[in-house]
Amino acid sequence: MKSTAVGFSKAWMFIAFFIFIVIELFLGGLVGEIVVGRYMSIHLRFMMQGLLNLVSFFLGGLLIGVFSPGIRIYEPAAGAALSVATMLLLTFFTPYSFLHFSMTKLVVGGGIAFFLALSGAKMGERLTGNLKWKSN
Repeated sequence: MKSTAVGFSKAWMFIAFFIFIVIELFLGGLVGEIVVGRYMSIHLRFMMQGLLNLVSFFLGGLLIGVFSPGIRIYEPAAGAALSVATMLLLTFFTPYSFLHFSMTKLVVGGGIAFFLALSGAKMGERLTGNLKWKSN
C-alpha cells in the first residue's frame, strides 16, 4: 500500500498534463491508422476527436492513480483542466471564428476534463488499494 501524500504536488500536476497529451497522441495515432484513407465526414471526425479527448482524460487519471507515489487524486484533475486551458489559449492564434476563446468553453471543457481525470484517478487509487470502495 502506498503512503498517503501530504499536500498538493505541482510536479504531479505537470506530469499529468504531459501524460494527457501523450495518451491523446497515442490514441489518435492508433485510431488514425485505422481510419486513414477511408471516407469520413467532418462531423464524424470531430466526434471521434472529442471522444479521444474524453477517454484520454479518464485513462490519464487512472494511470496516475495507479503509478504515482501516495494518493494523487487532485493533481491529475488539475492537470486535465490545465491542458484544456492551454488548448483554448491556442485558439487566439487560429483564423477560424468558430474556434475562438470563451470563458464558457473554458469552464465547461475544463470542468468535464477535471471530473473525468478525477474519476480516473480515484479508480486507479482504488485498484491499488489506497482508497476503499464505498458500499452503499
